Amino acid sequence: MALHSNTSPVYVAFLFFLNYVFMTAGSGLSSESSSGLSAPYDELYYRGVRAYFREDWERAAEFLEKSISTRDKLLQTRRKCHDECLTAGDDKISKLEDFTLWDVGILDWIQMRAECVRFCMGRSVSPAALLPVSSDIEYEFGTRNPYNYLQVTYYKLDKMAKAASAAHTFFVANPSHLEMRNNLEKYRRLLGVKEESFLDREREQEQHWEMYDAAVLAESSSDWVKAVKKWKECVNETLKQTEECRAQCVMASRVIPEEPDNVQGVYERAADLSHSLLSCKQMCVTLVSTRPGRVSALEDFLPLQLEHLHIAQFKAGDLKGAVETLRSLLLFYPTDSDFLSNLELYTQTLEGDTEAQEAGPMQEIAKYISRALQEKRLLYFGMANLDFIFSDPDLWTPEDVVPESLRETWRVEKEKLNEKLKQGEKVEEVDDSGFYAGGPVPVVGVTVTMDDQGLNGTNRVVLDGVLSQSECDRVMQLATVAASVGDGYRGRRSPHTPHEKFEGLTVLRALKLAQDGLVNQSDARLLHELGETVKILMDSYFRSHSVLYFAYTHLVCRSAIPGHQEGRLDLSHPVHVDNCILEPETRQCWREAPAFTHRDLSAVLYLNDDFEGGEFFFADRDAKTVTARVKPKCGRLVGFTSGPVNPHGVTAVTAARRCALALWLTTEKHHRDMEREEAEELWAADGKSVVKEETGDGESALKTARSGRSQGKERSKERERVTGRRDEL
Repeated sequence: MALHSNTSPVYVAFLFFLNYVFMTAGSGLSSESSSGLSAPYDELYYRGVRAYFREDWERAAEFLEKSISTRDKLLQTRRKCHDECLTAGDDKISKLEDFTLWDVGILDWIQMRAECVRFCMGRSVSPAALLPVSSDIEYEFGTRNPYNYLQVTYYKLDKMAKAASAAHTFFVANPSHLEMRNNLEKYRRLLGVKEESFLDREREQEQHWEMYDAAVLAESSSDWVKAVKKWKECVNETLKQTEECRAQCVMASRVIPEEPDNVQGVYERAADLSHSLLSCKQMCVTLVSTRPGRVSALEDFLPLQLEHLHIAQFKAGDLKGAVETLRSLLLFYPTDSDFLSNLELYTQTLEGDTEAQEAGPMQEIAKYISRALQEKRLLYFGMANLDFIFSDPDLWTPEDVVPESLRETWRVEKEKLNEKLKQGEKVEEVDDSGFYAGGPVPVVGVTVTMDDQGLNGTNRVVLDGVLSQSECDRVMQLATVAASVGDGYRGRRSPHTPHEKFEGLTVLRALKLAQDGLVNQSDARLLHELGETVKILMDSYFRSHSVLYFAYTHLVCRSAIPGHQEGRLDLSHPVHVDNCILEPETRQCWREAPAFTHRDLSAVLYLNDDFEGGEFFFADRDAKTVTARVKPKCGRLVGFTSGPVNPHGVTAVTAARRCALALWLTTEKHHRDMEREEAEELWAADGKSVVKEETGDGESALKTARSGRSQGKERSKERERVTGRRDEL
């Protein structure tokens, strides 16, 4: 039953207080929970960590796994009991005729709900398992540190697939953890560890991000029907995850505020508790909108999805759905001129279809907005009158929910935020890499064809005359004979698009083939020498501030697959940045794995032009606006800094074969290309074919990854070169 519209905030706060007290009354349950959880997950975690430091690996694995599963089951039980008891006691309210006895009636209602929760939780959870855990333990699980311990534990137990899964799960939430990144690469090289072992065990909590990425990918391929499906799934999963988070606020004890000295009466305490509870629920918007491992949320996450959805529906021909979605979006921003113009366009296009024209907003979104507005009114009332603190997670909050006494401050803060966001869209790109284009070109016959001005950007260059036609032909022939399908992408024939075949060849592999007599020794050496020439050019033109090392060198070819080119709208290589993860919606570029964060300079040396499509292009951070195009030809080199000022991609190769030598340079010695050095050592050894192998028992090579809280001194080791995706152009 809905509360009366004239109910005072303090009265509502009192209801929250009583509701919460009885909802959490399960902490006094008897020990009759015969099935399910008995030991608290923090106790299990402590026991697992103690076993870990005793090097009792079997017990460590047992208790760490139990702590994870027990916590998961507790969260699931809380959600189940929250849903089961959501309407318990409502009949008591509906029968309350004399409103002067509201306190007695409400207490009756609360007791019925508390009895429901007590019984529900008691079926599965013991009193001990219901006790609150410390903030330190919550921090450990929030940062996924149990998986940090597990990956080493399973390594010691020689269970490499489980170790890889635990390592990957930890790394998803800690992408800057360099030791774990190195461990992951070592796991990838171990026999018996397959690609499917690298799964995020916590992925169920982040499924909306998988759906978000899938929807963006479908959009980039102009597959609008699929994009509609994925955006709908993303919206629904985002709402589901938000509800899950809100339920934990109600059922967990973490919302109990510290008791201030000046709060004495039950009404004040009830208001304080209600504010903490509502703040927790509102904070779920931020939590759900933040990717694992990121420190900031994606602003306007749900409205952003709806905006993408209505555009995809329009392009897929679902105008009725587009109207419904756009009307849902207008609940967030009812005066937005672009949204209103689009709605007018859609309804005019649907002229004659009255039902479609009058389609209302999604019920789930309407409910979401209505509830959020009611909560915000109570929270802002507490700010204005009870000295509460509230940080609004939404940009769309309307002014009329803010009390008059707070509006001026609220307007100023909102204007500052909006101005900051606008400036973020228009800000001139600044390259802080320390490289500066415009240095001399020290190789005879090489000329600058396009510089920063001609390429509309910063630290970009096109050089011609790097190769002669005969040299291009020799390297093209080498690629024809020796390049392997899917090389650098774990054998995937078409890593970027199903319409093209990808082939690659490294300097070391070319040398080994030459030693076996399968390719000319001189051609293999030419491949190596070309890299040295490119390095000299890049070092000089970009006026390198320190010593440069090869990070990776790869001869790559892309071939159009006959019969798969009609109606192509995708790219040969989507827009990306070489040393960070580009997020077009926010224009952010996250310098974290799986990006190759050590790359400083990028270069592409082209070998031919007898193909269709395949143009290299620079783009804006929105991944849509092309700022410059470069047509490949023999001996043409494109060079640029590898950071966020230079997003780039490749248009579809629609006929024949396009080949190029891709190179990346780094100032970090420990990230140098060890394969290239191995090839150089083999040449220096007069062509001996014995390849040096690593020695040792392998166990000492795996570092024990530690979280920020438990880092100790440890002897540093050189990081091994990453052997995952390459991003060649």
